[in-house]
Amino acid sequence: MSKQVYNGFKWIAISIFSLLVIGNLSAQDSSQDSSDEYFTLARAEGSKGNFAKAASYCEKGLKKSPLDMDIKEYLGKCYMELGQLEKARTTLLDVLKQSPRRVDARHYLINIETQSKRYYSAVCYANELLEITPYSKALWLKKISLYHLMDNRVEANRSAKRLYQIFPDDIEVKDMYNNILKDDAVRLAKGKNLESAVDQYEKILDFSATDTEAYLNLINAYIKLGNYSAALSVADRGLQTLPNSNPIFDKKIGLLDETNEYQRAITLTEEKLKRGESAHYRTLLNYLVEKAARHYKNADPYVLYKRIYDQSPSNAEAFNFILNTSITRGYYEEAEALLKKALKSNPNSKDLLSKQLYVYEAQKNWEKIGNTVEKLYTLYPNDSDIKEKYNTWVFQKAKLDFNEQNYKESLWGFLKVSETPEYKRYANQYIFSIHVAQKSYNDALKLINSMISRYPNESQYTLNKIDLFMTMEDYAAAYEMAKDFKTKNPQSLEYVHMANTASLSYIRYLNKVEDFEKVKMVTDELIAADPLNMEAYQYGIGARVAMKQYDEALAYIQKSLQFYPKSKEIQLKLAGVYAAAGNHEEATGVLKALHQEYPYNDSLRNNLVEEMLLYAKTTDEKGEFEKSKSIYNQVRTISPQDTLAPIKLTNILIEENALVRSMEIIDSALIYHKDYPDLLYQKGLIYEKMGNFRLAREYHSRYMNPMTKSQQNQERLDYLDGKQLKNQVNLSYLNVNTDSTLLNTSIATAEYLRQINKNNAVIARVNYAARKTGVGVQGELDWYHTFKSKSSFIASAGVANQYFPEFKASVSYFQPLAKTWQAEIGGRYARLRDDRNFFTGIVGLEKTFDKVWLNAKVFLMSDGTDYYHNLLAQSKFYMRNDRNYIVAMASLGTAPEDQRLDFQINTFTSYVNTMVGAGYFHYINSRTSIGAQGNWYNFKMTKTNYINQYNVFLTVRTKF
Repeated sequence: MSKQVYNGFKWIAISIFSLLVIGNLSAQDSSQDSSDEYFTLARAEGSKGNFAKAASYCEKGLKKSPLDMDIKEYLGKCYMELGQLEKARTTLLDVLKQSPRRVDARHYLINIETQSKRYYSAVCYANELLEITPYSKALWLKKISLYHLMDNRVEANRSAKRLYQIFPDDIEVKDMYNNILKDDAVRLAKGKNLESAVDQYEKILDFSATDTEAYLNLINAYIKLGNYSAALSVADRGLQTLPNSNPIFDKKIGLLDETNEYQRAITLTEEKLKRGESAHYRTLLNYLVEKAARHYKNADPYVLYKRIYDQSPSNAEAFNFILNTSITRGYYEEAEALLKKALKSNPNSKDLLSKQLYVYEAQKNWEKIGNTVEKLYTLYPNDSDIKEKYNTWVFQKAKLDFNEQNYKESLWGFLKVSETPEYKRYANQYIFSIHVAQKSYNDALKLINSMISRYPNESQYTLNKIDLFMTMEDYAAAYEMAKDFKTKNPQSLEYVHMANTASLSYIRYLNKVEDFEKVKMVTDELIAADPLNMEAYQYGIGARVAMKQYDEALAYIQKSLQFYPKSKEIQLKLAGVYAAAGNHEEATGVLKALHQEYPYNDSLRNNLVEEMLLYAKTTDEKGEFEKSKSIYNQVRTISPQDTLAPIKLTNILIEENALVRSMEIIDSALIYHKDYPDLLYQKGLIYEKMGNFRLAREYHSRYMNPMTKSQQNQERLDYLDGKQLKNQVNLSYLNVNTDSTLLNTSIATAEYLRQINKNNAVIARVNYAARKTGVGVQGELDWYHTFKSKSSFIASAGVANQYFPEFKASVSYFQPLAKTWQAEIGGRYARLRDDRNFFTGIVGLEKTFDKVWLNAKVFLMSDGTDYYHNLLAQSKFYMRNDRNYIVAMASLGTAPEDQRLDFQINTFTSYVNTMVGAGYFHYINSRTSIGAQGNWYNFKMTKTNYINQYNVFLTVRTKF
């Protein structure tokens, strides 16, 4: 059996064994992952609504992995969807017993208990979830709905008010809260608790000043209380806000009718008709006129006194009666006009100003209230009632200015009332907020310290100070203070929450300034107190990665995965740590699993591709090219539009001579990027390796825009132009000088090379040598052949008339051993002029680096009588490209080795000789090159006598 056949059987056996091992491992993996497969199948069926099938898959999965709570939790959901509520409840309660932190299980149980009308249990689960996510609007709404189902209005309303405090600007929440206020008001009114109903309707109007129904209900409540003045005031307020509201206008006319204010009612109705004719108001006007006619038969005192006052404005009795009656009846516009007129003659009257203030308060005209109260306080600063009203007004105005961010005016007001015991505490709180808003941090710190000193048991001021430190970016102080108060008050949720907030703020600051050692310390403390804090885990992991403490980072991740086993963020952190540690294989494994779970996440897919390319790079560097090829192919499957993977993959395949497969891969990539330069270059390179230099040049010419071609690219195109030429002529000249003029000689050579195809070339050569005794001519023919396996041979034969050997023949076989190694074995025969037969055996080895070629050969020679040897080492050092290079060589032996001077065999055999040489070969253009080389031989003729030989070789080569 030949060696090649033996090697073939060996590789087939190894391949079969590998397939069996892989198959066995795959079967083991399949067995291990069967529960996960069932879970995947269950979720797929559930997404289609096939919950019966999904439940069946979950049950099978639990038989494989009874402790897998993900499967069991999903099984509970399936039972719930199938209406098997008791089985669903039992299953999910078991899940919570094994894994108390699960959120989805509680959501399912809320639905189950609601369907089972076990509302109290559903509320309990909702409360547990709100401890985890206290600002979940959906959970609050669900809780409120459950209280309504329990007919527990008190708790429903309390929860709604709490929700409104959390989301004061949410339209849905505002509407719900407003409806609750209305329901409460209606319930109070029906229960005859009219005073409380009035307060509730006032709240509704404070909440929504344009609610017509609230105005009407409040008017009706005042009417039931018999307070027509207040009812009329509400109607006036309503019409001031909603001047076109017919229901409120009608209610006001009705009130005027009830209080016998027919003249005013008639006037208002007539004004209404002036703005547009209406049958309804025309009928109403007729009705009012008739009622007024009947009423005034008895003469209203108000009308009589008004006539008296009109005739005699100085009549104090008439003035006082009209003014007091106007105020009592709610005729605030008339009262206001009377007071303005009276104050012109008595502007500092305490009584008149007080009544004016009352009128403005009834109208809720804050600007006029302010002007009047300031005037009263200026005139009568020691009056306690006036002083109280003044302070109330100052405080309210300061709050209004604060809300409008008019901090200068607001600060003045709060400072003023902060001197009073009633407002001191609240005003200082606002003053503190103003200092913070204006970034007057020293003033804010001084004030909050005084408040903490004055009210040591009030937690709010301590929390304010911690907030202030964070606003000042003194995160260390905030952190230490929060931690201290949390330690002293471990049961206080406020301090616990603030400590977490301060810790995270401090961590972010430390992370920003890259103090990762402290980040580790603070995150460790925070996680010890709050093991579920995801953000703390992420910062803790990040700090360790930044410090290249990868083992600690991995341990941290494993700890966090105990609480968040399905967290995508933590899994990404795990992949990032593996990648940072240079363990790209593990990083790729983690990202692959995530990609399977989130196949449509573009960012995740890009991360996976990037990591796989890094992994492939490491296998490239290790020479594990089979693994590299597998990875690059996976990248192409995951991301068909990727360009780097096909280029890297084809680089390997080109070295393996898999050129057809390389072309298929590049073509598949060009489908997505038809003009991508690197892909075009790669395709040109493959054509070049195939020997199709025309297409290689075509694609290389598209590699860069013609307007921006680099010199290097142009040289590449010229080179490919030259490679397409089939013919070459070489002319060379060798001059030999020695210490003995008798041995000096010269040789001229002319060569013609024809590239028949990519595997075959022939050279015809004529060597010419002239001496005093005549002219010697030698003709030679060489054949170069390359096999498909990349092995090759060179065969040569030649004849000469004189000086040169009579006949010569040689053959050498070259076998690639690896990508950059090649071995040579060959032999030569020469029939010398003295009729001796000269045989030469050749063994050689060469190594190719990126820009260096090295070669060593051993020559064993014999003339039939004696044996000779020579060891030759030579090298090429390529310059900018593989066409311009420097050569260097050296040899040692008992016979010189130079085929151009093989006739010297007659002269210098049996003498120990050494040689060194160097040369330079340069392409002038893509077709023509020149070269020069010099060699120095030293022959030891006797123990004390040496001869030196100097060879100078010049050559010109051109293609056509």
